[in-house]
Amino acid sequence: MPAIDDRFHDLHAKSVTLSQEAETLFPDGVTHDGRKFGPFRVYMDHGVGPRKWDVDGNEYIDYRTGHGSMILGQANPEVVKAVQDQLAKGTHLSASSELEIKWGNLVKELVPSAEKLRFVSSGTEAMMMAFRMARTHSGKTKIIKFENAFHGWADSPFVGAAGDNDDNGIPQEIRDTMVVLPYDIDAVEKALESGDIAAVVFQGNQVMQPSFIQALRDATTSRGVMLIFDEVVSGFRFSRGGCQGLYGITPDLTGMAKILAGGLNGGCVTGRAEIIDTIAPGRIAHPGTFNANPLSAAAGVAALELVKNEPIGEIADTRAAHLKMGLNDIMGRMEIPGCAYGVSSIVHMRLGVAHECDHEYCTEGDQAMMIGVGDDTTALLAQATVNEGIWGGPTSFILSSTHTEQDIDETLESYERALQSVRSEGAI
Repeated sequence: MPAIDDRFHDLHAKSVTLSQEAETLFPDGVTHDGRKFGPFRVYMDHGVGPRKWDVDGNEYIDYRTGHGSMILGQANPEVVKAVQDQLAKGTHLSASSELEIKWGNLVKELVPSAEKLRFVSSGTEAMMMAFRMARTHSGKTKIIKFENAFHGWADSPFVGAAGDNDDNGIPQEIRDTMVVLPYDIDAVEKALESGDIAAVVFQGNQVMQPSFIQALRDATTSRGVMLIFDEVVSGFRFSRGGCQGLYGITPDLTGMAKILAGGLNGGCVTGRAEIIDTIAPGRIAHPGTFNANPLSAAAGVAALELVKNEPIGEIADTRAAHLKMGLNDIMGRMEIPGCAYGVSSIVHMRLGVAHECDHEYCTEGDQAMMIGVGDDTTALLAQATVNEGIWGGPTSFILSSTHTEQDIDETLESYERALQSVRSEGAI
C-alpha cells in the first residue's frame, strides 16, 4: 500500500490545483476553518443521500452532513422540490411571507421552549441575539459559558471557545462580560452568587450527563437567572424537540439553525414570550436582509414536516448505534485503547486512552480524555479515512436518516483499513 500522504495526493490531482488557486484568494485557502486539513483542501462536486463525490470523481460516505444540517441526507427530493418551486416564484420579495408563518408554527409545535421566535440567518446570529435578549431582559451583562464550547464566531459567543486567543480582535471589555467555567456545577453555583449574571448558556450537543444539565436548570431557576440552550446542532436531531425534548429540561431561550432551515442558511432564537418580545421599538432593533428569506423558509418547512411526520431521527440514531458498536469492536480487536461514544446520531471517538466507557456519555473525566494519540496521528488518520472513502472527523461522525446498514458496514471495513494503514506507518 502506498504511503498515506502519497495516496492522498494521487487521488486528488484536481483538488491540488484548486487548492493552490484558493490560497491566492482566501485566508488560509478556505472559506470555513473546519475545511482545512491535510496538505491541501479536497473539493466536493455533488452529493445524494449519504454519499458525495469530489471533483476528481472519488466517492465518499458522508459523515459531515453539511456540518450537521443534513439529517435528511444530501439533495432530499422534497426539500429540493420546495426550493425549486419557490425559486421560480422569487428569491426575495422584501416582505413577509406565508411560508415564515408555517415555518414558525412548526418550530413552536416541535420545540418545548418555543412560545415565540425570531428568525435570523445563521446559528451565530441566533446566539448573538439570545445573548442580547438575555442582557436586555435581565438588565445584567455577564453570561456564563463553558470551556471550549462553541456558540458561533461573534465576539461574545466566541470568548473561551476552542481556538480563542489574545490576538483575534475581541476587546477585553467584551471578554469581561463572559464568565468561562469548567463543566462543574459547584463552580456555576459559586459564580451565580455574584448576582450579576444574565444567563448561563449550554451547548446542546455537548456530551454531558443529563443530571448536570438538570442541575444547571435547578441552579438558574432558583436564582432567577436565564438558561440558554444552544441547539444549533442538537435541535431536531437529539429528538424532534432537540436536547430539551430528549432530556425533558426546558430552557428560557434556545438558539437554533442547521436542520431548522433544511440545510440552507437560517436560524432562529425562541423561548419565553416576554424575553423574545424584547425585540420591540425602543428596545432591541432587529433588521436583517435575509431573515426568514423565502428559499430558507421553503426548505425549512419541507424539512421540519419530514422531521415531524417521519422517523428521521430514529433511523439516524439506530445507524449511529450500529456504528458505535462496530468502532468499539474494531478498537478491541486491534488492541487500540479508546472508545466510540455519543448521544443520538452523533458519534465521537477517543483514541489512545484506556478507560471504562458507557459508550454514550462516557465516564472518563475531561482532562484524561484530552490525552490521546496526538495531533499528528489524528491528521494522518484524517487523510487515511478520506483515502478509504470516509468523509468525516476522523474522530467524529454525524449521521443522517439516509445512511443504510450497508453504508455502516462499508464504513467499518474502510475505517479498519484506515487504522491499519496508520499503524503500518508506526503512528498508532
